[in-house]
Amino acid sequence: MLNDTEKYKIIERYTERFKKYGIDFRTLNPGSEEKQRIQHSIHSSIGELNNRTILDIGCGLASYYEFLLSKGFKVNYIGYDIVEPFIECNRERFPEAHFETRDIFREGIVHSADYVCMCQVFNNKYDAIDNEEVVKKAIALAFDAARIGISIDMLTKYVNYEVEGLYYFLPENLFSYAKSLTRFVMLRHDYLPFDFTLFLYKDRTS
Repeated sequence: MLNDTEKYKIIERYTERFKKYGIDFRTLNPGSEEKQRIQHSIHSSIGELNNRTILDIGCGLASYYEFLLSKGFKVNYIGYDIVEPFIECNRERFPEAHFETRDIFREGIVHSADYVCMCQVFNNKYDAIDNEEVVKKAIALAFDAARIGISIDMLTKYVNYEVEGLYYFLPENLFSYAKSLTRFVMLRHDYLPFDFTLFLYKDRTS
């Protein structure tokens, strides 16, 4: 799990960015708006989303929810984040959705959902804890809470260079871990040069 040092570094980093940029993609620093759009489209391809409950862990400024709305999806959306200003802002902007300040590692996941999404949550390198162990724990918690499946994206180790302060995963390692939880796993490594997404399903997909 995230220790207190890493947790509060994250909270401080994004609180300061939010003060500086407000409701802007630069607050979360996803790289570019186009990259964010592509990543969201990959997450939304997990299955039929209409009339489903979606839990977005690390929801940030609810950009994934905005994407779903822009594409005409009708979903019951729940967003978790550890950054309180994000949650307060989201509640004002999207009163029809549900938002909570929640640390899933300490407080667990209290909502079940059809699909659980974690989009660009684990890109930063931790100083005092193992990134891979944190991600594996998050996957296990999310998969337990999902009725149908989960999606999670990460930076891939298959790059020409690595940016300092970011963490790059070997996709095969996370695929192997996912297969220890379920037989039904999909790995997408074909949509952006530096990212990959894992889908874990409770049962066979059609």
